[in-house]
Amino acid sequence: MLQKRSLNRVYIVSACRTPIGKTAGSLSNLNDVALMSLTLREVIGRLNIQQGCSFDDVLVGSCFPNENYNLARKTLLAADISYSVPGATINRTCCSSMEALIQGARQIMIGDGDAVIVGGVENMSKSPHVMKNAIRSLRTRTSVGLPSFDEIGENLMDEVGLCAEISARENNITRKKQDQAAYNSYQRAIEAKKKGFFKEETFPVHSDLTSQDIALDHDENIPEGITMEMLQKEEPIFLRDGTITKLNATSINDGAAAMILMSERMVDKLRIQPLVEYVDSKTVGVHYKDFSIAPAHAIDGLLKKNQLDITEVNLIELNEAYASQLLLCKEKMGLNDEKVNINGGSIAIGHPLGCTGLRITTTLIYSMLRLKASIGVASMCAGGGMGQSLLFRGI
Repeated sequence: MLQKRSLNRVYIVSACRTPIGKTAGSLSNLNDVALMSLTLREVIGRLNIQQGCSFDDVLVGSCFPNENYNLARKTLLAADISYSVPGATINRTCCSSMEALIQGARQIMIGDGDAVIVGGVENMSKSPHVMKNAIRSLRTRTSVGLPSFDEIGENLMDEVGLCAEISARENNITRKKQDQAAYNSYQRAIEAKKKGFFKEETFPVHSDLTSQDIALDHDENIPEGITMEMLQKEEPIFLRDGTITKLNATSINDGAAAMILMSERMVDKLRIQPLVEYVDSKTVGVHYKDFSIAPAHAIDGLLKKNQLDITEVNLIELNEAYASQLLLCKEKMGLNDEKVNINGGSIAIGHPLGCTGLRITTTLIYSMLRLKASIGVASMCAGGGMGQSLLFRGI
């Protein structure tokens, strides 16, 4: 007779990320496999387990992987993880690494594994798709100028920036509001960097797997200083009568992040002190033009599933693809500004697409540990009209 299986509890036992690199910056010459394999070595090394732990799977999210032959598999082999461990590459556009975490957690929940490594990586500096679009956008601006709202076409599936502009106008998210939100993100990130809040979650990235030369040991994208005047002087980048600029939106970045998930049985066996407990997730879809509001729907659905009120959540990491998107979600949900992105967000830190889901989750986890928070939520939007959210419980 088949035995009925109950769901296992899932714990995050190790988490880290690379510093985030600028466009064509210090990490740009490290391809996806190199960035991810260095991060896998680090996340395993932090556990300091000599024996008794084997991994059941490695799941890596990437939005525009340069490596077209199963990035996850090549990465785990490059990191000297046993060839007996399988690997899969996952793509849910910007939510790719968050999806990897969800799939890894589900494996453990239903008993298909006790220890799963999840990761996310994006080298946008080397991405042909990203750079082709950037060059096309630049040529458009220099040759014929930006279009106006009246000239926007119908098919905007791949035009996330234009969709953000439409959403901002429809919801009265003004340029002034966006610049102020972006300024707040920069100031919080600058302060967090100064206080060393990112030190524990990041590690120095070496030039390759064997080199001792450090390529980057800090978040390169966070500026030394920024003023409101600088923000206000910026020209729109999508529409000539638009509100989104390069300083109130995220940039093109490089980075990787990774976590190790374990069952309660494995945690007890190895006598590991977990960082946090993974509780639940929610994924939603909306019309692609309305992607900005998707995180709010994902958070709302997640809290309803778990019979929680937003006031019971201590910390929220809400990805900042655009200041307008951040503001729309905060306003629709009535979020307390003191709980959201307390160390700044992706506008300041950077948004290497496939890495960001785990980047914001890693930042959330270390903030929960530092502040002894009991409930944390991470959420983000994704191109094509999707949103995702995760729920964690402090130990």
